[in-house]
Amino acid sequence: MELQEWNPLGYKNLYRDLFKKHLARQDSLLKQGRPVGWFFSFHPSEIIYIFDVVPAYPEQYSAYCAARGSSVDLIDASISKGYGHFLCDYFKTTVGMIEEPEKATKPLMPKPDFIVDTRALCVAHHEMTEVFARKYGIPKYTINYPFWTSDALGYVDELTKIPEMVEELYIEYSISKLKGLLEFMEKVTKIPLSDEKFKSVFETSEKTSKLLIEVAKLMMSKPTPGSQREIADLVFLAFFVLGSNYALEFAEKGYEMIKGRVKRKEGVVPEEKFRLLTFGIMPWHSLSLYEYCEMLGATFPVNLYVNASLHLCDSKKPFESMVRRSMHFTNSTYDLMDGVIENARKADLDGALLLENTGCRITSMIIRPLADTLQEELGLPSLILEAPQCDPRIMPLERAKTQVEAFIESLK
Repeated sequence: MELQEWNPLGYKNLYRDLFKKHLARQDSLLKQGRPVGWFFSFHPSEIIYIFDVVPAYPEQYSAYCAARGSSVDLIDASISKGYGHFLCDYFKTTVGMIEEPEKATKPLMPKPDFIVDTRALCVAHHEMTEVFARKYGIPKYTINYPFWTSDALGYVDELTKIPEMVEELYIEYSISKLKGLLEFMEKVTKIPLSDEKFKSVFETSEKTSKLLIEVAKLMMSKPTPGSQREIADLVFLAFFVLGSNYALEFAEKGYEMIKGRVKRKEGVVPEEKFRLLTFGIMPWHSLSLYEYCEMLGATFPVNLYVNASLHLCDSKKPFESMVRRSMHFTNSTYDLMDGVIENARKADLDGALLLENTGCRITSMIIRPLADTLQEELGLPSLILEAPQCDPRIMPLERAKTQVEAFIESLK
């Protein structure tokens, strides 16, 4: 099939600058002897900046290892220590880094002084952090969120996570767990909570969250203005560094860039033939698959994984905002997909590329119900690829390209 010229947004330099500033902050705080915390997706990332701790993210680090080619050796190192091959790729990669650091991509994650996990998607986060906490002999804190139902929320906007309603009992329970987290952070950092810094960080989060949501909306424009090779990395901002000034700086520049592209009606390729929705943790070892699809004329206006990482932060209601980030369609019953369907309808799609992930059983469980819903509600066909996020051996890139080509042919 003929490939077109690829014209990405140009976020690469913005990401480079973001990571440079993030690592500079890490180095500065490490030299000051500030405590190190390991954190997982859907945690309230604002606490990192409120308490001036050094954060490390096993999920993000494992994705980095996969992109740099070291994840296979680390996964095998984990299995050699007796961990099952069917466990989470992020967990296996992190265990491999701990057990055989010489095989891991540098810089390594610093050793943690404490761990924070959530139950806002992955039930295995809690079990993973139990293992890490035992290995290092450190304290941990778990933020329990409800598994949401349509009875508790009604309709939920997919991007902002603002629900039609919410039962007060669930909000009160979740806020109590978040206040417990603040007490935990005061204890492990040995500094009291600063109300002034708390307010300032959440104001930054609010500005950044609004801009990231606007970027996701602009991606649904015609033609699709950006590439998923760039947009996929927005999960790092939304999940892990939302309360930082460098995330806000990225969001401001990134928003202006994509807004200009939309105003000029400039797409990621000259001729957009098909518009696809995608969902699943990205195969970080083979992100070029997105580029290949786009060069074939199949673009991605909607990435549900990126959308799940977004939420509208309200600095005047910080605790409610922290709860709201858990109200995404993968942490709820299947009948809470109305917001997903609404955005898919707005984006005027032709099909979907869904990633069934043997490295993440939790996200894979919703793949088939999602495919069925897209077909039933919008008449959209789906290609389901088996694609672990860190182990390229399960999804050889050339085989995936062949499957994509056949799917695109079927859309004609």
